[in-house]
Amino acid sequence: MNAIKIENLTKSYDGQINALNNICLSIPKGEIFGFLGPNGSGKTTTVRILNGILSVSSGYAEILRKPVNENILEIHRLCGVMTESSSCYENLTAEQNLIFFGRMHGIEEKLLKERAYSILKRLELSDVKDKKVKAFSTGMRKRVSLAIALIHNPKILFLDEPTSGLDPENALNVTKLIKELAEENEVTIFLCTHQLKYAEDICTLYGFINNGNILGFGTFDELASKKKATLQLKIRGKNISEDLGFVLEDNNIYSKPITGDKEVTSVIQSILSKGGEIYEVVQKKWSLEQLYFKYIKGSSDDVVL
Repeated sequence: MNAIKIENLTKSYDGQINALNNICLSIPKGEIFGFLGPNGSGKTTTVRILNGILSVSSGYAEILRKPVNENILEIHRLCGVMTESSSCYENLTAEQNLIFFGRMHGIEEKLLKERAYSILKRLELSDVKDKKVKAFSTGMRKRVSLAIALIHNPKILFLDEPTSGLDPENALNVTKLIKELAEENEVTIFLCTHQLKYAEDICTLYGFINNGNILGFGTFDELASKKKATLQLKIRGKNISEDLGFVLEDNNIYSKPITGDKEVTSVIQSILSKGGEIYEVVQKKWSLEQLYFKYIKGSSDDVVL
């Protein structure tokens, strides 16, 4: 079952400027979806439409089979949102913030207090639950904002730069929580970030967007296959024949594209049988950053491994 479905979605302003151009996305339940693109590419507009904040110009969008423009309250019940600029009430404590927003969702009081404490403990905020947010650091406020997004047990979680401003330990804790929500609770994560290494580490599915157009959608391997982003075999050695398809780079480093492990074995055997010497062998996979720029720039020669 798809958690999020978008079909031919267009959003225009003043009937002239298109923020989104007939985009299509189908995101299954439990995926951690990385929505990646430059500033102004259409990411925020898409998120606002999916949350019922913006109306569409044309096309269709649904959350768990519920059209986003037909029942806004139900969409808000299903979704949790933490934007980079999310804020909480500074003169309330961390716990009071969660209680306030939980009541807005109609959560029963006893369950609400239990859930608030559980979330604050999971985000390592239970020791400061009775302190006012105005005394918190940027990273602590960030975690309170995430707690607010989680208080009503959403099925879809929209996150914008969830680990920015966090120290390494808390960033790791938040990342672990996100993965657990997806794997154990089948919460679908819709992640917007400029941190491509972070997206590569956490996401299971990706969408590249630029100028309101979806340029690529799929798993890493699917996106790489579409751009023929093959593995690269690099060998440090001597007397390696160019007949085997290798290119000499420098300092006795030879490289060639390969399809996988099985090809490596036959290549090494061929090198040795032809009198070549091998000192070191490395397989290099494309990074998400390289793949991202391959799609965004759209040229065939902009990636160097």
